[in-house]
Amino acid sequence: MDNTSLPTQPYKGARDFYPEDMRIRNYIFLKWKEVCKRFGYEEYDGPFIEPFEIYAAKSGEELVNEQIYSFIDRGDRKVAIRPEMTPTIARMVSQRYSELNYPIRWFSIPNLWRYEKPQKGRLREHFQLNVDIFGIDGVEADIEIIQIIVNLLKEFGADKNMFEIRMGNRILLEDVLKDANIPSSKFKDIMKAIDKLKKISVDDFKYILKEKADLKPKEIDSILSFLQSSNEYILKMKEKSPGAEEILKTMKLLRLSGIESYVKYDPSVVRGLDYYTGNVFELFDLSPNNSRAMAGGGRYNNLVEGFIGKRISGVGFGMGDVTFRNFLENWHLLPQIPQTTEFLITVWPKEDGTKSDKYFNASLETADILRKKGRNVILWLDANTKIEKQLKFADKKNIPYAVIIGDDEINNKKITLKDMKEMKQKNLSISEFINII
Repeated sequence: MDNTSLPTQPYKGARDFYPEDMRIRNYIFLKWKEVCKRFGYEEYDGPFIEPFEIYAAKSGEELVNEQIYSFIDRGDRKVAIRPEMTPTIARMVSQRYSELNYPIRWFSIPNLWRYEKPQKGRLREHFQLNVDIFGIDGVEADIEIIQIIVNLLKEFGADKNMFEIRMGNRILLEDVLKDANIPSSKFKDIMKAIDKLKKISVDDFKYILKEKADLKPKEIDSILSFLQSSNEYILKMKEKSPGAEEILKTMKLLRLSGIESYVKYDPSVVRGLDYYTGNVFELFDLSPNNSRAMAGGGRYNNLVEGFIGKRISGVGFGMGDVTFRNFLENWHLLPQIPQTTEFLITVWPKEDGTKSDKYFNASLETADILRKKGRNVILWLDANTKIEKQLKFADKKNIPYAVIIGDDEINNKKITLKDMKEMKQKNLSISEFINII
C-alpha cells in the first residue's frame, strides 16, 4: 500500500493528545490525585487486558454483549480490553484478601474502552477516575465517597449551582417491586429499563416494561408511581425496606457533613451495572449543554465474593474525563495552561553561516547549569539560525526568557537575559544569573 494513503485520523471514538491537550489532561489528573490523597486514598493500577469471564460474571448484559472489546489470544484464551475498572479492583483485592489492611482506600485513572456510538460526552475510549473503599459496611463509607466527589468539583472552582448528585437505592427499589408482587426474575429487565428512562419517553418506557419484562398495566403503574415519588415515600417504606433506612441514614449524615445541598434523592437512579447492592448515585452537570452524567457509582457488597467466596463490602465511583472536561469548559472553569519551558538558550551563528563549536559549547554549558538548578530549558540545536528567528520561536512558544551568548558574552564570561514578555534585556555575569534564577 502506498504510504500516502495511510489514515491520519485516530481510530473512531479515540483521541490524539497533542501537547496542548496533554497539558489540560495532566492538569485535571493532578487535581484528581491531590483530592484523593487528601482523603488517604492510594493509587493503584491493573492490566489493560483481563479475562473475559470477570466481566461476563460481574458487569451488565449490555456492556458484555454490545460494548466490550474482546478477542481470543494466542494461548486460546478469551480476553477483553477493560471497559471498566471495578471488576479489576475486586480481583486484585481477592488475590491478596488475607494480606491487605482494611479498610482499603484506593484510586486509579485507567484508560477504558467500550464499543459505543461516539457522540458528545461519550467516546469509545476515555480515562476515568475510579475511587473505592472496601471493608466498611455502614453508609459512612458512602458519605466519604460522596464527599470526595463534592471536593473534586469544588477543587476546580465549581459551586452547588453547577452540579448535582442524584442518589437512589437498589434495595429500596427491589422491595418496592416485591411489594407489588413482581417476580424477582424480572428485576434485571426492570432496572435496565429504569436506567434508560432519562433518555426515552414515558410511552417507550411503558412499552419496554410490557414487552421486555412482561409486566401487567397495574405493575407498570406501581413502578411509575414509585419513580415519581418524593422523600415522604421513603418514610412509608422505612418499616418494610432496609434500603429506605439506608437512604434516611445517608441523608442524615449528609446534613451533618455539610454537603446535603449537593445531593438529591432520585428514585430513578439505579445504575446499569449488575453488581450494585445498595445506595447508587450519579453526578450531573446542571448546564443544559452537558446533560450527561459525569460520574456514577454506588455500593457493591458481593463483588469480591464471586472470586473467593468471601464477602467484603465495597463502595466507589467512576468519573470520566470526557464529560468532566466538557463540564469545565461549559462553566469556564478551565484555565489557560502554559507550556513549562522557562528558557530558550540561543546559539550565536557565525557571520559566514558556518557552524562554530565555540558558541554552541557556551550555550550547552549554560543549559546544563540551568537544568542542574531544576529549570526547564530548550537549547537551540541548529547553529546556523539567525538570532532573530530563534527569538521568534521563543515568542511563539510563549517561553518567558531567552539567553543570548555571543562574542562579548563569552569574552566577559557573561550572558544576556532577554525578557520575552517585557522585551527588555540585561547583561549578567554567570554568578548573577544563577542568583537570579
